[in-house]
Amino acid sequence: MITAINYFNHGNDQLPKFNLKLLLNIEDLNNFIFDEVFNILKPHQQEQYVAFNDSEEAERYRKERNSKLPYVDFNNLPEIFDNVLLQKVLLYQKDGETGEAIYDLLSEDHKDQIAQFERKIYEKEKTKKRALMTDEEKKKEKEWWDQYNADPKPLFRGNMGEPGTVDEFILRYGVDPRTGKPETIENFFKNYTIDPKTGMPIPKEK
Repeated sequence: MITAINYFNHGNDQLPKFNLKLLLNIEDLNNFIFDEVFNILKPHQQEQYVAFNDSEEAERYRKERNSKLPYVDFNNLPEIFDNVLLQKVLLYQKDGETGEAIYDLLSEDHKDQIAQFERKIYEKEKTKKRALMTDEEKKKEKEWWDQYNADPKPLFRGNMGEPGTVDEFILRYGVDPRTGKPETIENFFKNYTIDPKTGMPIPKEK
């Protein structure tokens, strides 16, 4: 299953800007799946994308993307990332419009390697942050977590530097933030689509 298709399985007549940029990135970075994603679009949506792809806005976006992100040959990824390539790929993953475009290129080993690396970074930053906290701040943090863990379905809140949507959280941590239970992005998209305006999951009709 191509995960990126889930971003285009909705009833909107016009593709949101996120989807247009995502499809542009699929064409540029993960061309292997482009035709399959493009062909599920309605004819007028295909025309919308072609017009966007030929626009000055798309040209500016490509230049900004290429200046912000390091070059990676996504058509020739090794089975195991070295630390340099791993950190480059992470920069793409943290940007939603490119992260979702390359997701289907990553093997399970790649995803595990990324998750382990990010957990190490998170734990290191967490340790550093706690070392600077006062006793009062630690007390308030404990009270917050006690309240959070007491709620069987805690409300997910994306914070700065953290995933802003449920699917991004699952992609990064392998956990559904609404339930705290392990989840895979593939299984998540079997049951939900993403509202392109809010980024929140919408249950699929059974």
